[in-house]
Amino acid sequence: MLLGAGFYAFPLPLGAWGRVGHQTIAYIAQDHLTPAAQKAVREILGPDQDLASVSIWADAIVRMRPETAPWHFFNLNVRQSQGEYDIADVCRNHDCVVDQIEKDYGVLAQRFSPLREKREALKFLVHFVGDVHQPLHCADDNDRGGNEKWFRYHGPSGRSWHATWVNLHGFWDNLLEPKAKENSRRFAYWLEKKISSEDKKTWAQGKPSDWAYESFSIARDDIYNELPDGPLLEKNRWGQDLPEDYYSGKMRGIVDRQLEKAGIRLAYLLNNLFPQ
Repeated sequence: MLLGAGFYAFPLPLGAWGRVGHQTIAYIAQDHLTPAAQKAVREILGPDQDLASVSIWADAIVRMRPETAPWHFFNLNVRQSQGEYDIADVCRNHDCVVDQIEKDYGVLAQRFSPLREKREALKFLVHFVGDVHQPLHCADDNDRGGNEKWFRYHGPSGRSWHATWVNLHGFWDNLLEPKAKENSRRFAYWLEKKISSEDKKTWAQGKPSDWAYESFSIARDDIYNELPDGPLLEKNRWGQDLPEDYYSGKMRGIVDRQLEKAGIRLAYLLNNLFPQ
């Protein structure tokens, strides 16, 4: 199934993974918290909320708090030779997802931070760990992270009258949830079955800039690699439509893996914050 054409009518600069994706990440993380971390999360959020229920809060407040908009991403150019150290150059004044993850982690690590500040920091942290695993939130081709690169998608049927115009970023944000039919709790269980002990060991390490550069590399090598340079504002005329299997093939595999990593790494951060 496809998302409706109307859904794709406008660029979506935020909202990585959509509601289902962020909740799925949160559920995976919850399932891998230590008892001490579970207890701390309950004390911070209160009895009526959990990681999943607050996972899209950071998107919901952007219009009321526009200063938070840059905190969801950074723009590292995929057409230039870039290393992890270059992230700092595009993350001025701490207005990017990497620095905000570290900031929120620091607030939560302070023993005497006010509960109100800890609650907000945790809600941001849950969301931003998800965002940093969305490749198009960590890369740019002078196209606003894919928001200005348009193409036609025919869907699995391949019939031209089913084609709809989509922008790359908006499509990727919602690649995993056609018409939001996927249940995030069940989807998290399904993904967790595919996570091996070795995966957990490999992923539960490193720092936010490592994860961000990994996402950038995926965008550079797997997403932008076969696309023309720069913005395509006049709904593409380069004669290359999105492949029919884009949703079900390689890209969906990348999506699933990134969600799994994000869930394990969110749990890793929280377990380190609130040790036994």
